[in-house]
Amino acid sequence: MNMSDELLNKYFKGTCTPEEKILVTQYLNETDDLPASIFSKEEWDETPDATISEEETSQMFQAIKKQTIAKVRPVSWLKITAAAAIVLTVLGIGLLSLNRNQPKPGLANQENLHAEVKTVVNWKSVVNYTEQDQLLTLPDNSTVKIYPGGELRYTVPFVQHNREIYLKGKGFFEVTKDTKHPFIVYAKGVSTTALGTSFTITALEKNKLVKVQLHTGKVWVKNVDSTNHIKPFSEILKPGDELVYNTLLNKVKLMDAKLPLSKQKDSPAILNFTQAPLADVFASLEQHYQVKIIYNPADVAEMSFTGSLKLTQPIVTILEEITELNKLSQTKTTKGYLISK
Repeated sequence: MNMSDELLNKYFKGTCTPEEKILVTQYLNETDDLPASIFSKEEWDETPDATISEEETSQMFQAIKKQTIAKVRPVSWLKITAAAAIVLTVLGIGLLSLNRNQPKPGLANQENLHAEVKTVVNWKSVVNYTEQDQLLTLPDNSTVKIYPGGELRYTVPFVQHNREIYLKGKGFFEVTKDTKHPFIVYAKGVSTTALGTSFTITALEKNKLVKVQLHTGKVWVKNVDSTNHIKPFSEILKPGDELVYNTLLNKVKLMDAKLPLSKQKDSPAILNFTQAPLADVFASLEQHYQVKIIYNPADVAEMSFTGSLKLTQPIVTILEEITELNKLSQTKTTKGYLISK
């Protein structure tokens, strides 16, 4: 029986029709001489070394055995050699595509190593459980004064292009200047972005207000809450400015540092403070409103206030804002107002 090289190649590549497969099987059982093209050097050279499991090897040998001994008769050594060569050729061709799709072990290990390096993030959390302010130096040499009960979370080192900080409570920041790596503080859905400046953020856990007070430089303040009912806002603060965001009412109040201290036409009186001791703030309010503000000096000795106070507001409103920010309470008495811890 004559058999074309094309049909034999189709057979070894597994692309034969069932009818063609029967013809080739019959040919292999009856012929004593196989075409030399089956063992071409190019095919062997292109076939990479590979391994295959014992189970898969056994299955392939059984398949070849069924085809080559369909008829029981003596088999010459040439045919045995040819059959073995065919098995090796089939294994080699089958594994050629398998190995081409597999990355080189060294490369795969390198890629996995890089992937692991990229995903490893070391988070650091600092909580001030004491009754004193704590000063912390960040990886970029910026400093943060964490007030009692405050918490700070950040990565070591900072990752990607931003220096990102997550704050709970109150913190005073002095940021190292780096125009290529913005310094961003997230607090209760509000982000404050700075390049190099000093500012105070107050975001107490049980308080509805988030307060950003700028001392030097410029900062960009916006809300980052993704819920639909939150009205977006975005403000750039200048030194002395103060932004107060009410998280319950979704309202933003911005104090303009350029407003004069005394009353002007169509402009209310304003008191501006920058890191002023709380005792000084109370003294100014007593003088303007002609009321008595009673407090224990030791309770407010370490407290300060930065911001603008509109003197057209009732004194009780101003005191409520100041005491909320400093975890104090205020009570109306017959003599005036009592401030206590």
